Amino acid sequence: MKTAIAALVFALVVSWAATPWVIRLATSRGVLDQPDPRRRVHERPTPRWGGIAIWLGVVVGLGLAAAGDYLIAGNFFLTHQLLIVLGGATVIAAAGLADDKYDLSALWQFAILVAVSLVVALLGVRINYVTNPFGESLLWLHQASIPVTVGWLFFVTKTIDLADGLDGLAAGVCAISSAALAVLGLLLNTHSVAVVCAAVTGASLGFLRYNYPPAKIFMGTIGAQFMGFMLAGAAVIGPFKVAATFAVVVPILALGIPMFDAVFAFARRAASGKPVYVADRGHLHHRLLDAGLTVNQVILVIYAATLVLSVGALLLALALKG
Repeated sequence: MKTAIAALVFALVVSWAATPWVIRLATSRGVLDQPDPRRRVHERPTPRWGGIAIWLGVVVGLGLAAAGDYLIAGNFFLTHQLLIVLGGATVIAAAGLADDKYDLSALWQFAILVAVSLVVALLGVRINYVTNPFGESLLWLHQASIPVTVGWLFFVTKTIDLADGLDGLAAGVCAISSAALAVLGLLLNTHSVAVVCAAVTGASLGFLRYNYPPAKIFMGTIGAQFMGFMLAGAAVIGPFKVAATFAVVVPILALGIPMFDAVFAFARRAASGKPVYVADRGHLHHRLLDAGLTVNQVILVIYAATLVLSVGALLLALALKG
């Protein structure tokens, strides 16, 4: 518990302190998100690359927490699998850095994300089984474990990427969802996963200080996909390793709003004959805006829905665990 709190605080402070520097860096390099009335709502060029501060917050926060835990208690919570996930997420972040600057094609983004997910799965971070919700037995995936893991990592990463459509939306949703996963990690005694998720929570909150509307900076592809991959990987290492139905339910419900939005977006585009990777203005937050809500009202509604789902999932976990 203390190590998780330390990771959260360290990550929050680093992310908060680094974001003004990132704003200056992105502005000086011309990495700006231009207004686009077709699907964006901001009215002036806004720096991207905010994910650099988030990445620094998570990495430095985990490093400081790990050093403190080792010096005080002689423990080292960064397991081999967590380091693989962190390494994969860092490669994804590097690709996002390039995308924010050069606007890589959707095909390149797809290829990079699938390739990194495949390497992570081949290195041993994979979903080997899921709990049978209709019985006590486990559903072993065998040869299907690798494609299922790749699909999960890809889907959750893109889910957070698609949620990054309004000031403060993705950062707030990630903060709530990662906090829920951190609590679940403590409940399941997977403390290393709890610490990592706590670091993601802290980095998200520190960045949110500058990303909440009106945003001074956007997290960009680098931030959205880094956090998405970290949350997806943490779920593989933590909940999916535990033979309990609630362990699988919690991460799915915690990310329920952006997951629903992503599935609906893909289905909508496919039904209309459009490529699924082509951005549009049909996401949940766009529809709420079109219904007359303000930007602040929309993000608070989605925050509230995410919080309700996360708390409900954790209460269910406690009930089933007890």
